[in-house]
Amino acid sequence: MAKSESPDIEVGKMYFRYGDHFPGRISSMCMLSSVVKAIEEKLTKRQLSMFKKDIFGHFLECRSFPFSGVILHNLLLRQVAHEEDSREDQLWFQIGKHLIRLSIVEWCLVTGLSFGVDTNQENDEMEQRLRNMYFGGVHRKINVNQFDAVFKELKFEEIDDMDALKIALFYFADRVLNARKNHCQINFDWLDQVDDIQYFRKRPWGLLSWEMIYESLDNALFEKDEKFKKTRLKNPDHNIEKYNLYGFTSGVQAWIYEAIGGLPSTWVVKTKNKIPRILQWKPMASSRINFAEVYSFFNDESRLGDVLQTFEPNSKENSRKYWLSVNDYLPSIPNWVHKHQPSINAMPSVTRQSDEHDDHDDIPNPIPEQRHDTFEDEVGHDTFEDEVAVDDHQQQTDNSDDARDSEATLVRHAPCRTKPRCDRQPVARFRFTRLSS
Repeated sequence: MAKSESPDIEVGKMYFRYGDHFPGRISSMCMLSSVVKAIEEKLTKRQLSMFKKDIFGHFLECRSFPFSGVILHNLLLRQVAHEEDSREDQLWFQIGKHLIRLSIVEWCLVTGLSFGVDTNQENDEMEQRLRNMYFGGVHRKINVNQFDAVFKELKFEEIDDMDALKIALFYFADRVLNARKNHCQINFDWLDQVDDIQYFRKRPWGLLSWEMIYESLDNALFEKDEKFKKTRLKNPDHNIEKYNLYGFTSGVQAWIYEAIGGLPSTWVVKTKNKIPRILQWKPMASSRINFAEVYSFFNDESRLGDVLQTFEPNSKENSRKYWLSVNDYLPSIPNWVHKHQPSINAMPSVTRQSDEHDDHDDIPNPIPEQRHDTFEDEVGHDTFEDEVAVDDHQQQTDNSDDARDSEATLVRHAPCRTKPRCDRQPVARFRFTRLSS
């Protein structure tokens, strides 16, 4: 399906009919937990204290945030077509009879990252000082996987505290917010820019991370339904479609946990009442979750708790910098949402699961016994539900088709698909409208 660019999908309809739904396995490139672990282990006590007080410091509380790809896949199957004028600042999904929105508002409240106008600039005055001093100079190539090892080899106790902070801030931004495949080169522009730490802090990281995750989500299932059908015709044993997600997927998970009430405690537990909201949630090991139970849950009104269509700031959030930064750019709810009739997407009848071996007439291509293995990355030691972000050379043995297909997903226009550039520099390009005071 050509997501947002599809002209033949009626507004309010899901891109994929229920009969076309299929099990999926996602590889997430986001390394949140392993990056947090590396920063905590490598920085000195003073350096770590400095990081905690800086723009990404709150994420240090996300020490264990396993990826739940089966939940994200079930969400993506339910993406709803929306109008041209609302395309670039919000995504809509139908859960049961409810529409839920992921926009800059929800992203801000979940991640605690700020928005605003981006003033991306190249700072020639820095002359790549950090590169020359710590990373072998401007002519050395370093991919994101290699940087993991380089970071862990640095002797931070011998490094100037401010330089250590700058390197850690860059590492978090590039490996978590800008997450992409391991063979891609690190963002050297960001490494140069972080040397001007005040400029780096002022960049709208909420906007930059939103832009990347928006593209990744909006195009993740492009033509995957047709690929699944064709492959299954050739191979009846083909029961799952593999693909990748790029960017800050942990933020999407936290939004799902906030938006959809009643999620079982075997999937996620709310442990705190803190802000930003990502800090409230502890995802469970994803080996406990299978496609069939999530699929049934999302279709069963009797099991869903309160479902929040949009998020509103609470009294504490109202005064936070990240909310004030987005308050002037609030996207309006499109008219079609107010008129939306859930019946436009005919749901299958729901069969309650008494155990995981029940028949599931409502599950397309049912494989209720299939649970997604938990893998551990050799470098990051993140526990993900699906294949973790491993080097492309490692992926060839198990995920070669997926690796090739996913290279073509991060696009906006179906007729001219191109591979996403590894050196992609997020640029603020969404059409935000400042509200008049």
